[in-house]
Amino acid sequence: MTVPAMTSAEKLPVPVLDYPHWRVNFRPATYLPKRLETLSACVEVLTRTRVQLRGWDFPHLPARDSAFDYGDMWVAASSDFMNHYEYWRFFQSTQFLYLGSVREVTETEWTTRIRSVMKKHSHGEVEIDGVPGFLDTTECIFNLTEYFEFAARLAQAQVYLEPVTIAISIKGIFGFMLAAEPNRRWSADYVTRQEQLNFEDTFAPADLISSAADYALNWAVQLFERFGWLKPNLDSIRTDQQKLLTRKF
Repeated sequence: MTVPAMTSAEKLPVPVLDYPHWRVNFRPATYLPKRLETLSACVEVLTRTRVQLRGWDFPHLPARDSAFDYGDMWVAASSDFMNHYEYWRFFQSTQFLYLGSVREVTETEWTTRIRSVMKKHSHGEVEIDGVPGFLDTTECIFNLTEYFEFAARLAQAQVYLEPVTIAISIKGIFGFMLAAEPNRRWSADYVTRQEQLNFEDTFAPADLISSAADYALNWAVQLFERFGWLKPNLDSIRTDQQKLLTRKF
């Protein structure tokens, strides 16, 4: 069973769907509506397995139980912090759904800084002032690493005992450009002509536990390729990932 798509008609507590956003969905192979017996068990699992590699946990858990939203066999939470919006829902079936705004868009100071940097990087192929938005390569690597690390922790906690499908999308990004730090070499202007990019595959729990970081790197490369960056430097990408995993960024 697939988690139903969320639309703005559902009136989520934060306007995440109004902006370019990431969508992350984990689905175990077999649908069991009460794989976790209670909503309390859902919260307890999330508390044990959430990823805390930088200043913001994934998924972000409220400090008080009363700040969660509770529904028919699911628990959810939302946040609106410094112009970053996110909403997630975790079902007793152990399906997980996350929606998170692209920070490079909603955090306006970041947008201004990236645009300034990319004017220096630009090879004149694209008018930078006309670019609707940017995806920071390091932020993409960090995000994908956190998503896979969370799935691996759920598998390690034996929440997932059978293959789990991971689907990740970035939506609302037509015309977006990849962005790099000022000290990075940049050989072209990489722009997508797709409104959204989708990635999906099914993983054995043991493989997630042993190779989550490698899967994240692989999907980062696939993401960059879809912008036309066909031979990204894998060593550089791995170095960025290690900065996150070792908290040395």
